[in-house]
Order: sequence, then C-alpha cells, then structure tokens
Amino acid sequence: MGEMLGILLLIAVAGLFWLQRQQAEVAWQYMRRYCQHHDLQLLSLARHRRELARHPLRLLTHYQFEFSSDGESHYQGTLKMQGLHVVGVELPPHRIPSA
Repeated sequence: MGEMLGILLLIAVAGLFWLQRQQAEVAWQYMRRYCQHHDLQLLSLARHRRELARHPLRLLTHYQFEFSSDGESHYQGTLKMQGLHVVGVELPPHRIPSA
C-alpha cells in the first residue's frame, strides 16, 4: 500500500511540474507576441510568485518580465495568469522612441 501511495505522489508531482512548464511556455509566447505588437523588445521572463485570489477564488501566477522600448533602457512589467489563461499585463510608464 505504501508503494502505491509513493507512485501516486510521484505521478502528481510530475503532473504539476508538467503543467507549470506548460504555463511558462504559454506566458513566454504571449509576452513575445505582446511585445512585438507594441514595438517592444522582450528581454526576460520569470515566475515571480503565486497568489490565492478571492472573489472568485482562484490561483494566480505572477510573472515578471523585462523589456526595452528603445534598445537602451529597460523596464519591468508584470503578467498575471490563471492556469493557461492571461488575466492581465501591467507595464510601467516607459519611453516611446520618436519615429
């Protein structure tokens, strides 16, 4: 019986790891397209923290990303995800290069 619980625990941990990797890939693809659409350069993306939100009750994952608007300066923004769905993107005020 103990071996069966160990196997089930191992399967659950592997499943959670796989879902976390899938979410990170979706976040990377979304931010890459978002930055291309807004003429920004995506520099990095990393999971920052998780949060249990209320009303409605849900688990949010916060990613921090660095981007550049002019190739010289860099800024940090936040991407919020619930599962594999983007909930929101927050950008700080940043320089917009003149054309």
